[in-house]
Amino acid sequence: MWSLRGLHNRTDRPYGTVVLLYHRIGMPRLSSLVAGQYVLPRFFRAQLDYLSYRGWNAVTLARVVEQIGGSEIRDSNNFAITFDDAYLGVYDHACPALAARDMTATIFVVVDCIGGVNEWDSAAGDVREPLMSVGQIREIAESGFEIGSHTLTHPHLLTLNESDLRREIADSKKKLEDIIGREVVAFSYPYGEYDQRVVNAVAEAGYRYAVATKLGTVRDDTNCFEIPRVNIRWNTVGRLLMRKIGRAGRAARTRR
Repeated sequence: MWSLRGLHNRTDRPYGTVVLLYHRIGMPRLSSLVAGQYVLPRFFRAQLDYLSYRGWNAVTLARVVEQIGGSEIRDSNNFAITFDDAYLGVYDHACPALAARDMTATIFVVVDCIGGVNEWDSAAGDVREPLMSVGQIREIAESGFEIGSHTLTHPHLLTLNESDLRREIADSKKKLEDIIGREVVAFSYPYGEYDQRVVNAVAEAGYRYAVATKLGTVRDDTNCFEIPRVNIRWNTVGRLLMRKIGRAGRAARTRR
């Protein structure tokens, strides 16, 4: 296990800006089809502390988007945190850990499953995990966490006809806005699947930015509707975390 001993708030050479992707925070369930998505609460706290000790700065996803096109996006070691699906474990474990460190995150909600379970996963044979309730979503929104849409039902967007596509994207935005009482401007593509038709529907619905699952860092020429992320798994701690961020940087450079 890595240690903070001897780091003395060291500052890394500029890696650039990264957006971290999490799903489930809690005790891993080995029977899950995606067991690697579970991050122990103490590992999550360790990841936050490790980045801070290395001189990284926690920023909001909105701030990342504001920086696109400027030098700060590549010259500063900034990170934003996102959670897909709005699992109850995020509310129980991640939100308090972030608040204690004066950090925040963007949480993408599957709107028609609020207060229920991950029906899109359980239908495929995965374990059932509880999701946040309406009251919990309102609470964290009022506490400064950004709430974004992850559609109504977590479908494969590429398979939908035009009317169903727009319903999943636009109606989820409206429903979330009614719940939290403020505009919803962030979107996350279920399964990381999208094409230009989907991107156009997201923009036309009134979102200002969207995150994908492709590996990469955010660059000055990043499309704000195709923001790459670094997928954090159960063991991505310490040097493994930095290696993954390093791979993200290399992936971004090769796509340029």
